[in-house]
Amino acid sequence: MKTAVDSSVLFDIVKGAPGAAAAQSALEAALAHGGLCVCAVVVAEMGRYFSNEQDLRDFLEACQIDHDPLTLDAALEAARIMRAYARNKGPRERAAPDFLIGAHAMVQANALLTSDAGFYRNYFAALNVITPAL
Repeated sequence: MKTAVDSSVLFDIVKGAPGAAAAQSALEAALAHGGLCVCAVVVAEMGRYFSNEQDLRDFLEACQIDHDPLTLDAALEAARIMRAYARNKGPRERAAPDFLIGAHAMVQANALLTSDAGFYRNYFAALNVITPAL
């Protein structure tokens, strides 16, 4: 099973947030069932927490997380879901990165590990959403 990882889970680990232990356990559990991956959006969002790109690369490697380039099909799926979100008058708090991360997981992986399950379960109904157990 290939699990895409949302930046929300990685933020907890890097920042040492209260959910860090649960996030780390969830990563390890997902890794035990297959590979872990992130799309470029997650890499970009994580960049602000590292002083240089090599440190970010080292972090991803230590976590055994591969970069999985976003395909055109995934980007088009994100666009389709964004249109539905706009039609439903979704709150303006969501931006393209959220939709790209969800679509990447839905099209190119088997599950998404995220701390933001409500949004992804609502707008990506076909996506297997996994959350860290707190």
